[in-house]
Amino acid sequence: MKAELRRRLGFTLSGLCAAGAAVQALRGNPARAHRWGMLATATLLGPTLIPNCPWNGPVLRHLRTGEREVWLTIDDGPDPQDTPEILDVLARHGARASFFAIGHKVWRYPAAARAVVAAGHELHNHTWSHPAGSFWAASPSCARHEISAASNAIRQVTAQDPRFFRAPAGLANPFVHAAAAKAGLRVVGWSTRGFDGVPHEPDVVVDRIVRRLHAGTIILLHEGPVSGLRPGTRARTLERLLGKLSALGYSTARPPA
Repeated sequence: MKAELRRRLGFTLSGLCAAGAAVQALRGNPARAHRWGMLATATLLGPTLIPNCPWNGPVLRHLRTGEREVWLTIDDGPDPQDTPEILDVLARHGARASFFAIGHKVWRYPAAARAVVAAGHELHNHTWSHPAGSFWAASPSCARHEISAASNAIRQVTAQDPRFFRAPAGLANPFVHAAAAKAGLRVVGWSTRGFDGVPHEPDVVVDRIVRRLHAGTIILLHEGPVSGLRPGTRARTLERLLGKLSALGYSTARPPA
């Protein structure tokens, strides 16, 4: 209900600003009309350009728990090199993770996708093609296609139904929220991340994550190749993170029901 009220408030404010622009244009004040128009655009698009913003719809950004546990999430797979290495690290530590998978990669690397499920973890929806640069402006048809195609790929390859959706870069407009809801998916953000989408040493990534650690934290990591990132870095980062979590008394939680 709160998310719906925020969304309606955003549209109302944008409409008022647009009306102000129209009034100023009719009065022959193009400069003022331009300013009002820019304000209308910012009011409407602003929440869409903020990662994990709940104004366009509900976003799960932390777990409600009284335990010292975190939800470990890994984006952008599956990957034929990183996924097996990550699964080995998780197994050694007895840790759980949720993998937010890109649909076309599930089709391309079905063995890696099935290995995730066979190891007792879950695959969830991270769009079909990961259009990170444009998804914030996705049309209704684009949002529906990206989400439904990814869910279908996960379902057909692994026989597992995804329950959660994460938008590329966490940017989701109202059409994306509507498409996710229609597909029966909850939108998930994150509480902390180490910015491992660009080359960084494992210790740097882990230190960034730990700074914002608390009970119920949703941790964002990535897998897959990045220019300049040495092979095996993803697994080494996860190894050090799980060691740090254990030293601090944290365990990894199962995804919420």
